[in-house]
Amino acid sequence: MSQADQRRTEIVELLQDAQRPVKGSELSERFGVSRQIIVKDISHLKTKEYAINSTSKGYFMDIPPQGKPCKRVVMCQHGVEEMEAELTLIVENGAMIDDVSVEHPVYGSIRAELMIETLDDVDTFIEEMTRYQGTMLAKLTDGIHLHTLSADTEKILDNAIEDLDKKGFLAESETPV
Repeated sequence: MSQADQRRTEIVELLQDAQRPVKGSELSERFGVSRQIIVKDISHLKTKEYAINSTSKGYFMDIPPQGKPCKRVVMCQHGVEEMEAELTLIVENGAMIDDVSVEHPVYGSIRAELMIETLDDVDTFIEEMTRYQGTMLAKLTDGIHLHTLSADTEKILDNAIEDLDKKGFLAESETPV
């Protein structure tokens, strides 16, 4: 068995046993390879039909979905310079950003799980976007993107969506009636 195959086998075992998402940087450090090698390993494993989920908090297999009981999808539109303000506003209202998705005219729906619940999560996400020179998915769709928001109560979601509207983050068709 090649070194790469051995590493991939161990990655699958680690992810199956993990009780939380495992960051790519943790895998990179553990196996003494670059973060990019881990990304390629995960992609390779997905081609072998391993159900590996990739999130901003790491990789996981068969961990129950996170989020809170009340959920809503909102359509937002803004540029990269407003990303942190949008995420912060949602979290400060007590809501969680479960994911982000875009509807691309060629690729269809593209979705990334975020699970941003705290201001520390926002800071970490922004730092990682900067460190890895990440591009907002919404760049593909003129800034338009969807977020699944979750919270413990509908009122929290109402408040978060109202504040998103006041700050001009909601795309026009999402303005509450």
